[in-house]
Amino acid sequence: MRTRLRESEQIVMVSKKHPLNIIFVVAAAIIFIVLFFVFLGSAAARWIFGIGSLLLVLATLIMLWVRQRNIWVVTNQRVVDEQGIVALYSMESPLDKITNVSVNLSLLGRMLGYGVVQIQTAGEAGVTEEAKIMHPREFRQAVFEQREDYLEQMAARTRPGQAPASEPQVVPGVTKECPFCAEIIKAKAKVCRFCNREFPVNELEEEKAAPS
Repeated sequence: MRTRLRESEQIVMVSKKHPLNIIFVVAAAIIFIVLFFVFLGSAAARWIFGIGSLLLVLATLIMLWVRQRNIWVVTNQRVVDEQGIVALYSMESPLDKITNVSVNLSLLGRMLGYGVVQIQTAGEAGVTEEAKIMHPREFRQAVFEQREDYLEQMAARTRPGQAPASEPQVVPGVTKECPFCAEIIKAKAKVCRFCNREFPVNELEEEKAAPS
């Protein structure tokens, strides 16, 4: 995982895309390589199948690299959706903000062990969806288990007989609420440190125009 772990945070499960598409490309590459050696007497056919083989092998390597970089990670504090080959795009869903995790399995998905996973969170972040995730049921179970443990740990921090600590409040000019994940962040922040979402330009302009 390229996203930096927080203090006392541990990775519980990492899920990737199912290699179904890669298998098809590898099969096509093998066919082209075989045909390259079959048509030894035809220069034109050798050029076609030779170039096709190189392109398919290159496509396989790129798809393998993309599969390694695009992952869904369950930790004991959050769910992280990492995308991007060179640049990193990361979407984080805190466990206490997750309201539901749904799994959609097709007939082929049931046989091969992949499906569509949807994570619903509170606030305007809405639904995060990813298709052809491996072991979707195990992924959903890991999220629910870690969410339950996380909420129990938060409740245990409250001493017996003591009222639960109030949630952080917005202090005008000092902090603000992220419109995507509803977390409290610094007023001057342009990117939320919880969900890594950038704020709309119109919102930033309104903050600059607001009297200090």
